[in-house]
Amino acid sequence: MAGEKVRRNVMDAQRLASLLQRGVEHTLVIDSRTFSEYNSSHVLSSVNVCCSKLVKRRLQQDKVSITDLLQPNSKIKMDVKRKQEVVVYDQNTRDASLLASDSFVHILLGKLNSNFHRVSLLTGRRPCQCCVSLSC
Repeated sequence: MAGEKVRRNVMDAQRLASLLQRGVEHTLVIDSRTFSEYNSSHVLSSVNVCCSKLVKRRLQQDKVSITDLLQPNSKIKMDVKRKQEVVVYDQNTRDASLLASDSFVHILLGKLNSNFHRVSLLTGRRPCQCCVSLSC
């Protein structure tokens, strides 16, 4: 499996804005940036999952489940049995195919894929500082 390329679902900011306008209860948005970056600006209704080395290692070793990681932070009801769409974003990823297999986002996406119906990575233009709801 090492070196194996995994095709990732990707989403652009306009598609995410459209999903959120229809209602946040069907979309779980995960911000995988640091806590300070999340606090300075984030997509409205997103949940922060800290990208620390400790969290990464615990995910890799299956010492923490993705639902345990998300549930205390979740602002919306999370239901893994329901067909809930999940969108992950970070600070720098522009091309999902370039994610290193040992990167936090790659590991997070893998764990999310095994628990949710559809998981996408937000690529392209990032939310600007003035409009954390992606409306501009």
